[in-house]
Amino acid sequence: MNAESPTPDTFAVKDAWKPLPLGFWNMVTAQHFLRRVGFSATPEAVTSALRSSPGAYIKTAFKSGAVLPRSEKLKTFTDEAPARYQKTYRNANESEETKRELRRELQREENELFRSFAMDWFHYARKPENSAREKLVMFLQDIFVVQQRKIKGPPLLYAMQQLLRDGTTLSYPELCKRVSREPAMIRYLDLDKNTAHKPNENFARELFELFTLGEGNYTEEDIKETSRAFTGYRVRYLYEHYQVKRVQDKTEKTIFGETGNWDGDDVIDLTFKQPAARTFLIRELIKFYLTEEAVDEAYIEALGEQWANHKFSLPYLTKTFFESRLFFHPAYRGNMVKSPVHFHIGLCQDLLLDVAPFQSRVLRGMATMGQAFYNPPNVRGWLYGEHWINSTTISARRQLVDYLFANLNEKRLNGNEKRDLSAAREAGRGNFLVTNERLKQVLSLATDDLANHLTTYFITEPSRANYSKSLKKIIGDTSNDGAVRRVRSAIIALLQSPAYNLS
Repeated sequence: MNAESPTPDTFAVKDAWKPLPLGFWNMVTAQHFLRRVGFSATPEAVTSALRSSPGAYIKTAFKSGAVLPRSEKLKTFTDEAPARYQKTYRNANESEETKRELRRELQREENELFRSFAMDWFHYARKPENSAREKLVMFLQDIFVVQQRKIKGPPLLYAMQQLLRDGTTLSYPELCKRVSREPAMIRYLDLDKNTAHKPNENFARELFELFTLGEGNYTEEDIKETSRAFTGYRVRYLYEHYQVKRVQDKTEKTIFGETGNWDGDDVIDLTFKQPAARTFLIRELIKFYLTEEAVDEAYIEALGEQWANHKFSLPYLTKTFFESRLFFHPAYRGNMVKSPVHFHIGLCQDLLLDVAPFQSRVLRGMATMGQAFYNPPNVRGWLYGEHWINSTTISARRQLVDYLFANLNEKRLNGNEKRDLSAAREAGRGNFLVTNERLKQVLSLATDDLANHLTTYFITEPSRANYSKSLKKIIGDTSNDGAVRRVRSAIIALLQSPAYNLS
């Protein structure tokens, strides 16, 4: 059972955001930290973390300069696409039939490149050294939402994701400014349709409601005036932002009670003068990383004041948040439902497996679990926590576990799957299913020790006592015939349990 949620009466506000004392840095707190900041807490990762500290881990995990490698096919497509689109959509010399065929070819290539980009990200995020940062990128993607369904172009999505990856090292106002100039966002929120004569309010509304302030902290007039400040944002050559001066509104605007000839960057500076800008992102961090339950406002406002005093630095915020005493409070352990991405990548890390190389299986499975790559349901992004859980998504999670313990019949693979398997092996990723040989390695442990080992490293501390006894019955004597089969059943049952779905 989880501890009672902290209040200022039981846990002083002045202490909440101080770093966890090293005397409390132990296996239980390290597991909580690793599962929340990243996707899993393997024995190897826990041992490594305990040699260090939360602060040192964060400094390494979120260092600048990280880049998701861009495939040669995506690079070539990005370089050639402007000329191909010009020929397909604007060349008067081509017949309509030819143009239709060229459009179909472009769409086919875009779909293939998007699937490859998705798989590249899963392989990249699965590497433990990338996991914490990529989970933070996931968090930012759920703030600055764009959808593949509308954007379509993989180069735009890749560039947007890389912007957010770089953005983890910036101030939040600077990241907001860069997002406003990112072609994917310009297209997604119709900034490219925003003119002085016909303002489009989509970006202005989401800037306040979903990026910086939250509902109720701006007026409709602020939105109207802000939309005029963001006129003239356009994309040329498909992937390059530029300003069109002839459609810009250069007249004075009054936003948050201040009047001037504001442009987009000016509006963002004005926004971060508002009290709500100090606490909005902190609330989102808490919902994503800590708890869906309400956290006392006194804690949120205290961190907001500190953050504002550090010029809204994202590195300051993440370091302070993740190594804080509040983050490690016992009330927040084992109480969050893993997202489908967390569940899938965490499974692979816990079982020391590579992500399976089969595009259709992985991406279709993610969609069935409720989190299709780069396709949130709407502009508000994903709903987390218990929203992930229903009969369909739970069944999909169980099927994923079953698959990871199945035997691979290569003769039954189709041509694309054989190609994907061959490419994965060439890249050194061929270990994506749990074999009997792997399971035999744990049979040297006595039944009690094995059950305790599995519960310690697969589920959170509050749930362990309930599961250890049941596992012992399933496993039986590890020296008897059928021990491998029983151990397999025990691990599958544990990974399909409600407890494993929590972090």
